Amino acid sequence: MQFLITQIHDPQDCPKDVGGFKKVFIKENVDGLTINNIYIEHGSHTIIYVVETDNYEKVVEFLEPGMLKCTSTIFPVSSLSVSEILKK
Repeated sequence: MQFLITQIHDPQDCPKDVGGFKKVFIKENVDGLTINNIYIEHGSHTIIYVVETDNYEKVVEFLEPGMLKCTSTIFPVSSLSVSEILKK
């Protein structure tokens, strides 16, 4: 299953000078979780991840380093387009 995760941090908590978001906000190598895409919108201090796992606990493990430094929203998503869904 794929999850769309949006992570937002305050400017004063920006990780750019302390190793970057991969060191501060996420656990990069979680067994059973694949990072499919990462998007960054610098002006709003927002990072968007598309990850894949069959175990929600892996998502929690992935986000654990940033729990006290940023806010995350997690949505299960489909990789099917609307036209593919309507054909079924």
